[in-house]
Amino acid sequence: MIILNENSLPVLEKTSCTVGTFDGIHKAHQKIIRELKKDRVLKSLIITFEPPPKLYFSNTRCLITDFETKIHILKALNIDYLYVIKFDENFLKIKADEFLKFLVQKLNCKKLVVGYDWRFGYRKEGNIDFLKFKQQYYKYELKVINPIVEENIRISSTKVRELLKEGKVESVKDFLGRVYFLRERVIEGNKLGRKLGFPTLNILPDKRICLKKGVYAGLVEYKKHFYKSVINYGTRPTIDGNKLLLEAHILEEKLNINNEYINIHFLKFIREEKKFNSLTELVNQIKLDIIKAKNILNS
Repeated sequence: MIILNENSLPVLEKTSCTVGTFDGIHKAHQKIIRELKKDRVLKSLIITFEPPPKLYFSNTRCLITDFETKIHILKALNIDYLYVIKFDENFLKIKADEFLKFLVQKLNCKKLVVGYDWRFGYRKEGNIDFLKFKQQYYKYELKVINPIVEENIRISSTKVRELLKEGKVESVKDFLGRVYFLRERVIEGNKLGRKLGFPTLNILPDKRICLKKGVYAGLVEYKKHFYKSVINYGTRPTIDGNKLLLEAHILEEKLNINNEYINIHFLKFIREEKKFNSLTELVNQIKLDIIKAKNILNS
């Protein structure tokens, strides 16, 4: 997958394109992507935004997937091009027709695939009726994708965020079509876990992620191998409580990784984050967490 932006935009072959935040790349997003790739004569192109629009307007919003994880998933889906638009005040002023002209003339979009409720352009003036009307001028094929409803619940990023905030990672799998994971770079830690007898892989996660703080049973994926793990996501209130960290303790094996990317898969929530009265109490709880995680991962 080739990543493009306004500063690196070559002359493109004819493309099949779609536009959106694609937060989580859930089943409904995947339905759009399948349609995007149906015409093999056209190159698949996804246009997305950084920062995501909802986060631009509100710092209380959160994400299912950070940018690195999103790229990793799209590469696995064999997308040809990802065009990243800087979402700012200038972009907000672009009229719907001007943006559509950009898609057709600059990104060579011959087939446009969108969700049933897509709105775009200044004050969201562009909609499905607008796209249908403009087909006669810009000569593109339009495919509108209907929502996916399972057990009377519409698959949406909003619903996935709600579940993640509650720690319901098992339920999230039904919406994503995969186990929830984050792709993150391992950093050098202060080795406190090692001193306590539980060495960890340490990560500074994107603070905008919608995950409930606490302890999870999961898997660390590194170079196509999976390692059973206990995962802690939080601020370590017993230690300092100042910095958001993602830590993974590998069970039964040892991994020495630094400054490399791993995928952390969250399988089940074990317990909420808690401040203990002493390090001894913390160590005893970690031992219990490990027992629970092993029972979950071995079942």
